[in-house]
Amino acid sequence: MPQQVDKILIEKFLQGTCSKQEEERVRIFLKKPESEVLLNEILSANQTKDFALFEEENVPHLKQAKWRNAINLRIAAENEKALPVKKRFNLKYAAIWAALLIATLSVYLITHFSKPTEQALTFIEHSNPNGQRSKITLSDSSVVYLGAGSRLRYPERFSANKRELSLYGEAFFEVTKNPKKPFIIHTGAVRTQVLGTSFKIKAFKNKPLSVEVATGKVRVDKVRGNKIESLAILIPGQKVVYFEGKATTKDIEISDVTGFKTSQLAFRNSSLSEICETLERWYNVKITFKNQRKSRDRMTLTIDATVPVNKLLNVLGAAGKFHYNIKNNEIIIR
Repeated sequence: MPQQVDKILIEKFLQGTCSKQEEERVRIFLKKPESEVLLNEILSANQTKDFALFEEENVPHLKQAKWRNAINLRIAAENEKALPVKKRFNLKYAAIWAALLIATLSVYLITHFSKPTEQALTFIEHSNPNGQRSKITLSDSSVVYLGAGSRLRYPERFSANKRELSLYGEAFFEVTKNPKKPFIIHTGAVRTQVLGTSFKIKAFKNKPLSVEVATGKVRVDKVRGNKIESLAILIPGQKVVYFEGKATTKDIEISDVTGFKTSQLAFRNSSLSEICETLERWYNVKITFKNQRKSRDRMTLTIDATVPVNKLLNVLGAAGKFHYNIKNNEIIIR
């Protein structure tokens, strides 16, 4: 009586730990129609397991290149063995091998997600003009603190298997934990992915993109079509800055990240020009420099953006040793 092929044996085959006899049993099984049901079950189970591993893993680096090479070699080796057995090419067998490749990738990679089917979802777009901020509660009870001059696009209700939205600008996220539904934020070609954590994203056009983490673990990838490039896996107190094709990771103060919720704006060795760009968004004002050299002065400070702009400029002027004139919404620093 032939031995049964089960999930454990399929997993061993995917990982390359089968004996020759077990590999032959699996290849024979894959030609049978009932193999598709088992492969689909493994694919679904492994996706959930891999996301849980990503959240709990303490090593902040996944050896993706090594895994991809191992998968490619594995599939190539199995195809070479299978070719002499049968000269006639069986389309059904090819379809099963395609399903096997998808299952294999799900075991080793946690970065492959299909795009949402927008026809089945109703989307909401929330835009803040300069000078306005807002707090948004999503359908899963996650909270988004959307900054001034920023835009968030999200579904009225998330899909069954993931929580996906798009951001332009700046926002702080407090994500409700759900290991079965990853939370994904798209900012142009960069994708930030979590299960449940709190973090801040800043993504304005033609400016460096940054992701800062307060709690949990966050994965940041660059996505171009089907090609995914890992930029960083961040833990609390870490930040990645991506600009002009280069990603840089650094340590930060967690209070600098969480302070965004209460309008506390932290600047670390930032130019006065960069600080004023932020103030323009938060206060809906136009700031110009009479002396451009002054705009390059660098400062480290935390600003309370709940106070009137003139009081804030008094404090900033004392620290930066400058004077200013203000008329309506126009400010000149001299």
